[in-house]
Parts: sequence; C-alpha cells; structure tokens
Amino acid sequence: MRLPSPEVRATWPPANYENPETRGPALLIVQLIMLPIALIVLVLRFYVRIRIMGSIDADDWFMVAAALSGTGVTVSVILASSLYGWNLHIWDLKYENLVHNRKVTMAVQALFISATGCAKTSILLSYLRLAPRGSLFRKLAYAIIAFVALYNTAFAIVLFAQCQPTSSYWNILFSSRDCIPEGPPLLTHASLTVLADFLVWILPLPTLYRARLPLSQRIALIVLFSFGGVVVIGAILRLYWIWYVLERTYDITWEGFHLLIWTAVEVHLGVICGCVPWLKSLVKFWKNGGSTAAGYSHNQNGSRSLGKMAGSSKGGKLNAEEDGADFRRDRGAMFRMVSVNGKNLDSNDAYMDLDSNDGSSTVRLDVGAEPVNGK
Repeated sequence: MRLPSPEVRATWPPANYENPETRGPALLIVQLIMLPIALIVLVLRFYVRIRIMGSIDADDWFMVAAALSGTGVTVSVILASSLYGWNLHIWDLKYENLVHNRKVTMAVQALFISATGCAKTSILLSYLRLAPRGSLFRKLAYAIIAFVALYNTAFAIVLFAQCQPTSSYWNILFSSRDCIPEGPPLLTHASLTVLADFLVWILPLPTLYRARLPLSQRIALIVLFSFGGVVVIGAILRLYWIWYVLERTYDITWEGFHLLIWTAVEVHLGVICGCVPWLKSLVKFWKNGGSTAAGYSHNQNGSRSLGKMAGSSKGGKLNAEEDGADFRRDRGAMFRMVSVNGKNLDSNDAYMDLDSNDGSSTVRLDVGAEPVNGK
C-alpha cells in the first residue's frame, strides 16, 4: 500500500465519520446474486454426477473447493464493506478500520488464488474427457494445469512472505515494517490469470469446431463459451483496476469498488461456467422422466444414430449392436473407440458425442467413415 505524502493528505477534504459518502449497495447486490447462482449450479452438477452418472471425480471436488473459496470471498467483501469501510473514501476511514481493511484484503487475495485456481483446474480436468489419449489437446490440458498450479503457488508464497513480520502488512505504521513493493507481484499474478483464463477458454475450441454437431448444440456451445469470454474480460478489467488502484490513486477503498466487482465476476462466473455444461444432461434426464432408455434412430443426413442406451453408467463397458457395431466406453467419459464390422473408426472424424455424461449416450456414425490404423 502506498502511503500518501503530507502534501497529498493536505488536499483531502475533512474526515466525515458521521455521514460519509458511500458507494451504496451495488457491490453487495452483485455478490449476493452471483454467489447463490454459483452454489445452485454446483448442487445441480453433483446431482447429475451422483444420481445420473453414479460417480464423483477429482474435477468435481476441485469445483467444490472453488465454490467454498468463492463463498469466503463474498463473506469477506460483505464484512469489509459493512464494517470496515470498503465502500468509503479513504479519508473517511479511522485508522483501526484501515488495519482491519488490510487484513481482509490479504484474506481475499488468498481466497481468490484458491477459487480461481481450483475452478480452472476443475474445468481442465473435465476437458480430459474430450481428449483422446496421447492427443495434443490432452497434453496441453495437463500443461495448463501445471502452469495454473505453479503461478498460483508462487504468488501465495509471495503474498504471505512479502512483509516481515507478516503483521506489518496491515500495521502500515509499524516502526520496523519491512515489505517489498506490493504492486509487481499483484500485477504479475493478475496478468498470468488473464493468460490462464484465455488458454482455458480457447483450448477446446478447435476440437469442438471440427465436431459434427446439430445446430441446437452449436448454439448452446456458443452461449456457453460466451460466458467464458466474460470471465476473460473480467480478468482483464480486474488487471486494469489493480493497476489503477496501485499506481493512480490514494483513495484505494473508493476506487477499489471496481476491482471488487470484477473479482466477484471472475470468481463466481468461473464456478458457473464449470458447472453449466452438466445441466444439459439434467434437462434430458428429466425430460425422459428419470429414465435413460430410448430406441434407435436413423437420421436423414446420411448418418446412423444409436439412441440412448439403458443401463448403469457407473463404469466398465457398454455393448450394443447395430449392424455389427460394438461400442465401448470409459467411466464418465466419451466413447473412445468405435468399431464397425471389426474396423476401428477415427473418433475425431467419424463421430462426436457430447451427451455421454448424462448416464446415456448417443453416437452418430457417418456413413462411409474411413477406418484408421489399417484395422
């Protein structure tokens, strides 16, 4: 935190402790709208995973950690805004409130690391269900997971070690205060967060672009990835406001309002974007009256479709025959191999199944698909 010089403080108006100007309830409204939405879609995600899929995997638990950390962010912001003056001008703050303010600031930064890091990791682990083993997509997903873990861990260490003793982070008038400049680590972390959000957003786009999907699914994916774009925009705006608060103003509690708005957007929208894809499976499940059974269908576009297959989706192998076809699946994943008359088909070219995580599966086989690997 930059301390204003006596010349700067001389330009401030007199402190108003009785009836200070405030930012109003906008920040609380944003937090209290986005947090319940994030928690609701998380609960629905777990309903799908337990009731329909019959299993819970690592990506689900990472999303729980993200949602819990996001809840901590909201609680901290409400506490600081209501009690410690995060919605006031800095000249209307008493020193003791500024100390509490700094404590909450450190807590929010730590919770932000956990929330965004876990949300990205959860989404990337979910991507692995779309990625064939040994594919570039899969390797890039693992690389980005490692990148997210490394830069967040590094910043967490810097956050708690930047001041000696640590309490001098909030005791800004401490006589033996020894702190590194606060700006460079914050700006570096925010910049890397923008990069990570962008990478997570664009990583599946080439695979989905090549997929042969109905128009309705394409529209749904466009809407979903638009939300991902909002996360990226929110991260960019958060970076801007970090820079502004650190370098362009001493009224950090007043101008920090914008920073906290975009922090809420990034934290909670990350959870929402990571959980919304599961809701499609839930809608289909409810439309079928809680059943995963259906029949066969033949499409007019020259492809054959095996309708939804009844049975447990808890794991193992599902076998169904249509014109000599044999379908095998991994637990909770897409079909990784399709063989017709004993010949393996290239899964990227022959079909794309985005509905297999609802406890049933639809596989579309294009007539005339070419075998791969000479089999």
